[in-house]
Amino acid sequence: MNDVQASARAWIAALRTGHDRLADFAATADVTAPSMCTDWTIAQVLSHLGSGAEIGLGTVSGTPVVNEEVWARWNALAPADAASSFVASDERLVAWWEARTDEELSTMEVELPFLPAPIDAVGALGFRLTELALHSWDVLAADDTSATVAPEAVPLLLDRLPTMVGMLGRFTPRDTRPATDTTVAVETSDPARSFELDLGDGVELRPTDEPSGTGRLGLPAEALLRLTSGRLAVGRTNGATADGALSLDDLRRAFPGY
Repeated sequence: MNDVQASARAWIAALRTGHDRLADFAATADVTAPSMCTDWTIAQVLSHLGSGAEIGLGTVSGTPVVNEEVWARWNALAPADAASSFVASDERLVAWWEARTDEELSTMEVELPFLPAPIDAVGALGFRLTELALHSWDVLAADDTSATVAPEAVPLLLDRLPTMVGMLGRFTPRDTRPATDTTVAVETSDPARSFELDLGDGVELRPTDEPSGTGRLGLPAEALLRLTSGRLAVGRTNGATADGALSLDDLRRAFPGY
Protein backbone atom coordinates (compact mmCIF):
# COMPACT_ATOMS: atom_id res chain seq x y z
CA MET A 1 0.00 0.00 0.00
CA ASN A 2 1.50 3.35 -1.02
CA ASP A 3 1.21 6.68 0.80
CA VAL A 4 -1.86 7.81 -1.14
CA GLN A 5 -3.67 4.54 -0.46
CA ALA A 6 -2.81 4.55 3.24
CA SER A 7 -3.81 8.19 3.62
CA ALA A 8 -7.06 7.67 1.71
CA ARG A 9 -7.99 4.75 3.96
CA ALA A 10 -7.61 6.97 7.04
CA TRP A 11 -9.94 9.58 5.53
CA ILE A 12 -12.46 6.90 4.54
CA ALA A 13 -12.41 5.47 8.06
CA ALA A 14 -13.10 8.96 9.47
CA LEU A 15 -16.01 9.35 7.05
CA ARG A 16 -17.46 6.04 8.23
CA THR A 17 -17.19 6.94 11.93
CA GLY A 18 -18.67 10.38 11.31
CA HIS A 19 -21.53 8.93 9.28
CA ASP A 20 -22.41 6.35 11.93
CA ARG A 21 -22.38 8.96 14.70
CA LEU A 22 -24.64 11.38 12.82
CA ALA A 23 -26.97 8.60 11.63
CA ASP A 24 -27.48 7.45 15.24
CA PHE A 25 -28.22 11.03 16.28
CA ALA A 26 -30.66 11.63 13.41
CA ALA A 27 -32.66 8.53 14.36
CA THR A 28 -33.81 10.03 17.68
CA ALA A 29 -33.29 13.79 17.46
CA ASP A 30 -35.93 16.48 17.14
CA VAL A 31 -34.81 17.51 13.68
CA THR A 32 -37.13 20.52 13.64
CA ALA A 33 -34.99 22.16 16.36
CA PRO A 34 -32.54 24.95 15.46
CA SER A 35 -28.97 24.01 14.60
CA MET A 36 -25.85 26.09 15.10
CA CYS A 37 -26.13 27.17 11.45
CA THR A 38 -27.86 30.54 11.25
CA ASP A 39 -31.51 30.13 10.18
CA TRP A 40 -31.16 26.37 9.57
CA THR A 41 -32.89 23.64 11.51
CA ILE A 42 -31.18 20.32 12.17
CA ALA A 43 -33.24 18.84 9.32
CA GLN A 44 -31.97 21.50 6.93
CA VAL A 45 -28.36 20.76 7.85
CA LEU A 46 -28.99 17.06 7.26
CA SER A 47 -30.68 17.90 3.96
CA HIS A 48 -27.60 19.89 2.94
CA LEU A 49 -25.34 16.98 3.81
CA GLY A 50 -27.61 14.47 2.09
CA SER A 51 -27.85 16.41 -1.15
CA GLY A 52 -24.09 16.99 -1.00
CA ALA A 53 -23.53 13.25 -0.65
CA GLU A 54 -25.71 12.59 -3.69
CA ILE A 55 -23.91 15.20 -5.77
CA GLY A 56 -20.54 14.05 -4.47
CA LEU A 57 -21.23 10.42 -5.36
CA GLY A 58 -22.18 11.45 -8.86
CA THR A 59 -18.95 13.40 -9.17
CA VAL A 60 -16.50 10.78 -7.89
CA SER A 61 -18.24 7.90 -9.68
CA GLY A 62 -18.31 9.66 -13.04
CA THR A 63 -22.12 9.88 -13.18
CA PRO A 64 -22.73 13.58 -12.50
CA VAL A 65 -26.18 14.87 -11.63
CA VAL A 66 -27.85 18.23 -12.15
CA ASN A 67 -27.22 20.06 -8.90
CA GLU A 68 -30.27 22.29 -9.11
CA GLU A 69 -32.58 19.31 -9.55
CA VAL A 70 -31.03 17.54 -6.56
CA TRP A 71 -31.35 20.62 -4.34
CA ALA A 72 -34.97 21.19 -5.34
CA ARG A 73 -35.91 17.61 -4.49
CA TRP A 74 -34.16 17.70 -1.13
CA ASN A 75 -35.56 21.12 -0.23
CA ALA A 76 -39.08 19.74 -0.73
CA LEU A 77 -38.65 16.96 1.85
CA ALA A 78 -40.41 17.06 5.20
CA PRO A 79 -37.97 17.30 8.16
CA ALA A 80 -38.22 13.63 9.16
CA ASP A 81 -37.80 12.53 5.55
CA ALA A 82 -34.77 14.77 5.14
CA ALA A 83 -33.16 13.11 8.16
CA SER A 84 -33.79 9.54 7.00
CA SER A 85 -32.82 10.39 3.42
CA PHE A 86 -29.54 11.87 4.63
CA VAL A 87 -28.68 8.58 6.31
CA ALA A 88 -29.34 6.60 3.12
CA SER A 89 -27.60 9.06 0.81
CA ASP A 90 -24.48 9.43 2.93
CA GLU A 91 -24.29 5.67 3.45
CA ARG A 92 -24.15 5.20 -0.33
CA LEU A 93 -21.29 7.67 -0.63
CA VAL A 94 -19.27 6.21 2.26
CA ALA A 95 -19.85 2.65 1.02
CA TRP A 96 -18.67 3.66 -2.47
CA TRP A 97 -15.40 4.92 -1.04
CA GLU A 98 -14.98 1.82 1.10
CA ALA A 99 -15.37 -0.37 -1.98
CA ARG A 100 -12.51 1.28 -3.92
CA THR A 101 -9.47 -0.84 -4.56
CA ASP A 102 -5.97 0.32 -3.65
CA GLU A 103 -5.23 0.83 -7.34
CA GLU A 104 -8.32 2.99 -7.78
CA LEU A 105 -7.38 5.12 -4.80
CA SER A 106 -3.84 5.55 -6.15
CA THR A 107 -4.84 6.63 -9.63
CA MET A 108 -8.12 8.47 -9.10
CA GLU A 109 -8.54 11.97 -10.49
CA VAL A 110 -11.62 13.95 -9.49
CA GLU A 111 -12.73 17.11 -11.26
CA LEU A 112 -14.52 19.67 -9.10
CA PRO A 113 -16.14 22.68 -10.83
CA PHE A 114 -14.58 25.22 -8.46
CA LEU A 115 -10.99 23.98 -8.90
CA PRO A 116 -8.73 24.61 -11.92
CA ALA A 117 -7.32 21.07 -12.08
CA PRO A 118 -8.31 17.53 -11.02
CA ILE A 119 -7.47 16.37 -7.51
CA ASP A 120 -6.59 12.96 -6.12
CA ALA A 121 -8.64 10.72 -3.85
CA VAL A 122 -7.32 12.31 -0.65
CA GLY A 123 -8.22 15.77 -1.94
CA ALA A 124 -11.78 14.70 -2.73
CA LEU A 125 -12.14 12.94 0.62
CA GLY A 126 -10.84 16.04 2.34
CA PHE A 127 -13.61 18.23 0.99
CA ARG A 128 -16.27 15.75 2.07
CA LEU A 129 -14.87 15.14 5.55
CA THR A 130 -14.64 18.88 6.11
CA GLU A 131 -18.34 19.23 5.29
CA LEU A 132 -19.38 16.24 7.35
CA ALA A 133 -17.29 17.03 10.44
CA LEU A 134 -18.18 20.71 10.70
CA HIS A 135 -21.86 20.34 9.87
CA SER A 136 -22.03 17.44 12.32
CA TRP A 137 -20.83 19.89 14.96
CA ASP A 138 -23.58 22.30 13.85
CA VAL A 139 -26.11 19.60 14.63
CA LEU A 140 -24.62 18.00 17.75
CA ALA A 141 -23.65 21.28 19.41
CA ALA A 142 -27.17 22.69 19.16
CA ASP A 143 -28.12 20.88 22.36
CA ASP A 144 -24.66 20.21 23.81
CA THR A 145 -22.46 23.15 24.76
CA SER A 146 -19.50 20.80 25.27
CA ALA A 147 -19.63 19.35 21.74
CA THR A 148 -16.41 19.41 19.73
CA VAL A 149 -15.40 18.46 16.20
CA ALA A 150 -15.10 14.67 15.94
CA PRO A 151 -11.68 13.57 17.27
CA GLU A 152 -11.00 11.17 14.38
CA ALA A 153 -11.39 14.03 11.90
CA VAL A 154 -9.41 16.72 13.74
CA PRO A 155 -5.78 15.71 12.93
CA LEU A 156 -6.65 15.04 9.30
CA LEU A 157 -8.41 18.36 8.83
CA LEU A 158 -5.82 20.29 10.86
CA ASP A 159 -2.92 19.23 8.65
CA ARG A 160 -5.00 20.15 5.59
CA LEU A 161 -5.99 23.55 6.97
CA PRO A 162 -3.05 25.59 5.57
CA THR A 163 -4.20 24.75 2.03
CA MET A 164 -7.77 25.79 2.84
CA VAL A 165 -7.43 28.99 4.87
CA GLY A 166 -7.09 31.17 1.79
CA MET A 167 -10.57 30.05 0.70
CA LEU A 168 -12.08 30.50 4.17
CA GLY A 169 -10.70 33.78 5.44
CA ARG A 170 -11.03 37.42 4.59
CA PHE A 171 -9.84 40.40 6.53
CA THR A 172 -11.80 43.57 7.09
CA PRO A 173 -11.18 46.63 4.90
CA ARG A 174 -7.83 48.26 5.55
CA ASP A 175 -9.34 51.35 7.16
CA THR A 176 -10.98 49.26 9.90
CA ARG A 177 -8.04 47.03 10.85
CA PRO A 178 -4.69 47.65 12.55
CA ALA A 179 -2.33 50.02 10.76
CA THR A 180 0.03 47.21 9.82
CA ASP A 181 -0.65 43.70 8.62
CA THR A 182 -0.76 41.34 11.55
CA THR A 183 0.90 37.96 12.04
CA VAL A 184 -0.39 35.78 14.85
CA ALA A 185 1.55 32.92 16.41
CA VAL A 186 -0.82 29.96 16.72
CA GLU A 187 -0.26 27.04 19.08
CA THR A 188 -2.76 24.16 19.17
CA SER A 189 -3.23 21.20 21.48
CA ASP A 190 -4.79 17.77 20.79
CA PRO A 191 -2.82 17.48 18.56
CA ALA A 192 -0.02 19.96 19.14
CA ARG A 193 0.84 22.04 16.10
CA SER A 194 2.48 25.43 15.52
CA PHE A 195 1.50 27.91 12.82
CA GLU A 196 1.84 31.53 11.82
CA LEU A 197 -1.43 33.12 10.74
CA ASP A 198 -0.96 36.09 8.42
CA LEU A 199 -3.87 38.51 8.15
CA GLY A 200 -2.94 40.97 5.46
CA ASP A 201 -4.59 41.63 2.14
CA GLY A 202 -5.13 37.88 2.14
CA VAL A 203 -5.15 35.17 4.80
CA GLU A 204 -2.39 32.58 5.10
CA LEU A 205 -1.64 29.85 7.64
CA ARG A 206 1.93 28.51 7.65
CA PRO A 207 3.22 25.52 9.67
CA THR A 208 6.38 26.44 11.57
CA ASP A 209 8.47 25.07 14.42
CA GLU A 210 8.92 28.50 16.02
CA PRO A 211 5.87 30.70 15.45
CA SER A 212 6.23 34.43 15.98
CA GLY A 213 4.05 37.47 15.53
CA THR A 214 2.49 40.53 17.09
CA GLY A 215 -0.20 38.35 18.64
CA ARG A 216 -0.67 34.87 20.01
CA LEU A 217 -3.56 32.46 19.69
CA GLY A 218 -3.67 29.34 21.86
CA LEU A 219 -6.46 26.80 21.52
CA PRO A 220 -7.35 23.13 20.99
CA ALA A 221 -6.97 22.03 17.38
CA GLU A 222 -10.68 21.42 17.01
CA ALA A 223 -11.35 25.02 18.07
CA LEU A 224 -8.98 26.29 15.36
CA LEU A 225 -10.99 24.31 12.82
CA ARG A 226 -14.16 25.93 14.13
CA LEU A 227 -12.62 29.40 14.20
CA THR A 228 -11.56 29.22 10.56
CA SER A 229 -15.02 27.99 9.55
CA GLY A 230 -16.91 30.68 11.48
CA ARG A 231 -17.96 28.43 14.38
CA LEU A 232 -16.04 29.72 17.39
CA ALA A 233 -18.97 31.52 18.98
CA VAL A 234 -18.83 33.25 22.34
CA GLY A 235 -19.34 30.56 24.97
CA ARG A 236 -18.13 27.84 22.57
CA THR A 237 -14.41 28.64 22.57
CA ASN A 238 -13.14 25.49 24.35
CA GLY A 239 -10.54 27.52 26.20
CA ALA A 240 -9.20 29.52 23.24
CA THR A 241 -7.18 32.60 24.22
CA ALA A 242 -5.89 35.47 22.09
CA ASP A 243 -3.25 37.97 23.22
CA GLY A 244 -1.66 40.92 21.46
CA ALA A 245 -2.82 42.94 18.49
CA LEU A 246 -5.94 40.93 17.68
CA SER A 247 -8.74 39.69 19.92
CA LEU A 248 -10.86 36.60 19.35
CA ASP A 249 -13.55 38.93 18.00
CA ASP A 250 -11.06 40.31 15.45
CA LEU A 251 -10.18 36.78 14.40
CA ARG A 252 -13.85 35.82 14.14
CA ARG A 253 -14.37 38.70 11.70
CA ALA A 254 -11.54 37.35 9.56
CA PHE A 255 -13.40 34.03 9.21
CA PRO A 256 -17.10 34.68 8.56
CA GLY A 257 -17.89 31.00 7.98
CA TYR A 258 -20.19 29.09 5.69
